[in-house]
Parts: sequence; C-alpha cells; structure tokens
Amino acid sequence: MMVDLLSTCARHVAQIAAGLVTVALVVRMLGPESLGAWTVLGTTGFLLGLSDLGLSVVVQRTAARPDDDATRQILRLTVLVVTVVCPCLGAGAYALLLQLPSATEAIRADIARAALPVLAAGWAGSLASPFRSFLLMRGAFTALAWARATAAAIQVGLTVVLLITSRSLFGPAMGVLMGSVAELLLLAVASRRMDPHVDFRPGWPADKARVRDAFREGAGALAMNIGVAAAVRADVFILTTAASLSMVGAYQVASRAVEQILASGKLLSGWLLHRLGNPERRADALRLGTAVMGALVSSGVIALAFDGTALLEAWVGGLAHERVTALAVGLLGMAAIIAASEEVASVTLTVSGATPWDVANPVMLGHALNVAVSVLGVGYAGVWAVAGGTVCGNALIAVMVWRKLGALLQWRFRDVLRTLAPAGAAGLVALAAGWGLAPLAARGPLVSALICSLVTLLGTGTALLLWWRGKASLAASASVPPASVSLR
Repeated sequence: MMVDLLSTCARHVAQIAAGLVTVALVVRMLGPESLGAWTVLGTTGFLLGLSDLGLSVVVQRTAARPDDDATRQILRLTVLVVTVVCPCLGAGAYALLLQLPSATEAIRADIARAALPVLAAGWAGSLASPFRSFLLMRGAFTALAWARATAAAIQVGLTVVLLITSRSLFGPAMGVLMGSVAELLLLAVASRRMDPHVDFRPGWPADKARVRDAFREGAGALAMNIGVAAAVRADVFILTTAASLSMVGAYQVASRAVEQILASGKLLSGWLLHRLGNPERRADALRLGTAVMGALVSSGVIALAFDGTALLEAWVGGLAHERVTALAVGLLGMAAIIAASEEVASVTLTVSGATPWDVANPVMLGHALNVAVSVLGVGYAGVWAVAGGTVCGNALIAVMVWRKLGALLQWRFRDVLRTLAPAGAAGLVALAAGWGLAPLAARGPLVSALICSLVTLLGTGTALLLWWRGKASLAASASVPPASVSLR
C-alpha cells in the first residue's frame, strides 16, 4: 500500500510540476495575454479527451472483473473510437480557436500556429487514456509514475528550449505534444508487460451484445465527462466573452493553483480505486479517502488563500496581486473543498454502483447549474458569476452523490456526517492557523511555502487523528457481543 501511495504521489507531482513550470514560463516570457491564450489552447486540448465516448471508464469496470479477453476487446474498441472521433473534434476545435473574440491579430496568428501540436497532443492523450485505466486497475502504479515523470521532463525541457529560441506559444505546444507521445508509448509498453496478449490495433468486438453494453455503460461516463468539461473547462470560454485575455490569465492563475491542490487530493481516489470496488473494504476505504482528501484540499486551499500570496508572486509575478486572482482563489477554493468532500464517494459509485448513471446524473445536473449561472451572470458579475457558478454546481453534486451512496451502503445521515467530520475539523484547524500566521507569510516565498505546508499538515493531521479514533470506536462496537448490546 505504501509503494502504491508513493508511486501515485510521484505521478501527480510530476504532472503538477510540469503544468506549473509551463505557466510560469509563458507568463514571464510572453506576458499575461499569451497566458490567457495558452489557457484557451490547453482547455481545447483537454476537451479532446471526450473522444473516447466514456469507454475508458468501461475499461476500468471490465478490468475489475476476472475476464482478460473482455478487457482486451474493450481496449481495442476504445482505441478504434478515439482514432475515428478525435480528429473530427480536433477539426471543429481548430476552427473555433481562430475566432477568439478578445485576441489581437498577433495573438491569433500565434494561436493558429500553436493549435496544431496542442490538438495532436490531445489525440495522443486520448489514446493513452484506456491504457492508463487498464494499468490503474491492475495496480501498476510504478509504471504509471515513470511514464508521467518522463513525459513531464520532456515537456518542460523542450518548452524551455523552444521558448528561448522562438518566443511564441509554439514552444510550450510542442513540449506538450512530445510529452504526450512519450507517455503514450510508455503506457503501451507497460500494458504489454502486464498482459502480453494486449493488442494495440483498433478493433470492433465480434460479440454485438458486448459492444452494445460497452457503449451503454460508456454513455453514462461520457455524459458525466461532458458535464465536468462544460462546467470546469468551459469557464475559460465563457469568461473570454466578457473579459480581456489578461483577466483570463489572472483567472487561470487562481484556477490552476486551486486545481493543483485538488489534484493532489485526488491521488487518493486512484490509490484506493481497487479497494473501493471491493465490497469487504469499501466502507473503510471510503472513510479513509474522504478524511484524507477532504483534509488535504480544505487545509491547502485555506493556506493558499491566507498565506500563499508571496508564493504565487514567485510563480507568476504581478498577476498574484490582481483582484481577480484573489477573488477567484476564494470562490474556486470553496468549490474545491465541496468537490473534495464527495470525490471518493463519486469514485465508489462509479466502480461499485449498478450503473455509471448513478454518478452521471448528479454530475450532469450540477454542472448544468454551474454553466447556467456562469452564462447568465458573466455579463453582469464577471468572475463572481463564473466562479460562483462552480460553487453552486459542486454543492448540488455533493448532496446528490451522498444521497445515492447512502442508499448503496445503507447508511443513515449520521453515518455520512461521521465520514465528513474529520475533513470539517481539518478545515477549522487550518482556518485558525492560516489566519494567525498570515502576517509571517508575507515575508517572502520561502516563508509562505513553509507556512502553507505547516497549515496543511496541521489540518490533515487533525483529520487523520479523528479518523483513527472513529475507526477504533467502530471496531470496538463491532466486537461487543450481541447480548451485551441488548443489556445496554
């Protein structure tokens, strides 16, 4: 378990580091407007991940069952679907990028050149997704970590070299492309080592019922992915209709900072994935994952809001002091805390529920609310509406997911509150510590980083202590003989 956890942490750290370094290089060498353009490009590449039509989740669910032949067939089907669908989505995305309303002529020309490698990187990432799902369910965390670390090193190294020579968005775009291709190749090799009979060629299963079931299950995952993409990534496009690219860049700084904290917490869901699918371990894994992820995210976000300005300044310079950045950190941080409270519950429903629609329906409704608030309010409230819509949508998702999971586990309301209590206590401890140490954090980036780490550790330690005590209490209750219970 410790090796799995450390490997998962290493994989996410590599991904986070590559993204943070790329943002810092773009804003310092090309300026805030180019950062806003890079945000739009990155969002477009991310959206190409929808081209698997949700079948990567079907790979996870199939790999969780002892049927290797079915898993191989679903892998080939997913590769076929991505190969056909992704170029079509990419062509449409390229046409939309050329019509960006708030960009100058020079920025548009730069986007037109950089978009091609970014879209190609999205294609490579989409092809890698089913193999990543397969390796994740087979517990190949070390191979995943090495693949991600290698891709991150290639991306950052090539980005630095090309930015120095070209001073355009083409540099980071080529860095992302080469990193994505390298990761795809390494994941393919690792998959072949895990199962020598894995076939990389696109293929359509002969069993029509299997194909029908795969697309039916994938439809739920696709609907959920579309909802997430529309709410989380469409914020950038919505904001460009009412704000300059410089403001979009400032919003991206806050969004990326909060997103990395949330991503660091999400590594727990990957580490616990095969345990959440086991009925005997499900409840314990859910309690542990919710406690740790909720504590990490709530403590980290609170530390960033109170004590992280100097650290942000060292990363992106003057953008850290923009009013938009501070406002977005506060609102998006609140949304991240809500999301962290239900992330492990959503994963549990995904791998253990009767159908992917158990998660897809709440996600679709929540993100539909998010988009509606953002679109209707962006012209009047700007960032308040766009980031506030994320808070509203995440709150609705959390309520609906916990209701469904409570029914699955036959939990009462107090059982859900007991599971969420450690994360709530962590937030209170972090709030007190972060507010008290805020004057010291303004002395420099190193002090800011140390204080943010201390606040996060205090909150997480509190959550782990409460989780351990709760686990001991449950174990003691379970060991009491029935007769003794009746006498009480």
